[in-house]
Amino acid sequence: MVHIMRMAGLFLVLFPLLFPGSFAHADPDGASPDGEIVRARVESELAAFRVVRVVDGLRHPWAVDWLPDGRMLITERGGTLYLVDGRQATAVSHMPQVWAENQGGLLDVAVAPDYGETGWIYLTYTLREDGKGGTVLARARLEGTRLTQLEELYRQTPFLEPNYHFGSRIAFLDDGTLLVTLGERGQRREREVDIPTPSTSVGTTVRLHADGSVPDDNPFVGQEGARPEVYSYGHRNAQGMAIQPGSGAIWQHEHGPHGGDELNLIEAGNNYGWPDVSLGDTYRGQQPIGVPSAPGVTDPVASWDPSPAFSGMTFYTGDAFPQWRNDLFMGALAQQKILRIELNEHNQVVHQEALLRGEIGRIRDVAQGPDGHLYVLTDMPDGGLYRLDPLRRPEGGESRPAPQGR
Repeated sequence: MVHIMRMAGLFLVLFPLLFPGSFAHADPDGASPDGEIVRARVESELAAFRVVRVVDGLRHPWAVDWLPDGRMLITERGGTLYLVDGRQATAVSHMPQVWAENQGGLLDVAVAPDYGETGWIYLTYTLREDGKGGTVLARARLEGTRLTQLEELYRQTPFLEPNYHFGSRIAFLDDGTLLVTLGERGQRREREVDIPTPSTSVGTTVRLHADGSVPDDNPFVGQEGARPEVYSYGHRNAQGMAIQPGSGAIWQHEHGPHGGDELNLIEAGNNYGWPDVSLGDTYRGQQPIGVPSAPGVTDPVASWDPSPAFSGMTFYTGDAFPQWRNDLFMGALAQQKILRIELNEHNQVVHQEALLRGEIGRIRDVAQGPDGHLYVLTDMPDGGLYRLDPLRRPEGGESRPAPQGR
């Protein structure tokens, strides 16, 4: 059962009514009004913060997003979508059928930027038919606590047998189109289809209009033998994607095999190499996979060995942590941490800082809420949603200026 942290919030609602003026000078470092403080104080390089558990009892949550009125939507890989409204979490009904096996299930949720006009909510999930499956993009509207007008917009082509490497994240571009990451479905070993190639949508990023149709200016439109929806290819399993504020640049990270996790800058039509080009090696025997670089293949901006096993990611643009503004935050499953990354104007990684390593568990998603705080989902049988609240630093201990060259 999902639990919303209630008692502290109820107390702070009633207390000022009974004792007016008592909270006129409330301490920002004091009790949280809407959750359980699980880490009272964390000192990082640029900011101090505490960690508040807002929702617990989630079973392998995968993604979180917000409606314009502040209510949250949280997916569980098993197929449940929760609507969190204040102190109440309700399972949304009339959900699509989901193939929830191994890495598959209900994955990303993304509220349309024009939700106020259209009411669309976008979902990715895995579906299986006749023994084969893949990732599906759908959209629906929310009426009360039920989905209506559910539309399947796109399905990965072709469906394949393996039950792993599905991706999948959704990102909206300023031109009204959207991007979806699709995993390579284990095709380095299985080889049911050839990769890397834009002839299928296996191991790709696809770009679509909001209704699922293909934009005319996609890089492979009109190219014989290529899928017109493909935007980039040669990806292994990208489970994080974010659009950089200001530049509009598309950033993704993807799981490598044994080592070789990558941070990539995505450009239309580019080949990112997997599995012919990789910085990772096999799980058994640690033999190199492919070559580290090749002509015509886009190299990663950064890579990691051993693999942190990155998942959700976001650029921070809020006011709660001004020293973190425009930094990239990536969650890690295996290393159980948030990685804060500073990029310079040349799209180079100039600094990295690990936060909360081993403190709250496997981190599946990192997202910025409408309140300007960072939120974190932990992927565990008893997972939760956590919020990072800024804390004041002692007199003379203010955050140092942002590093030069960012």
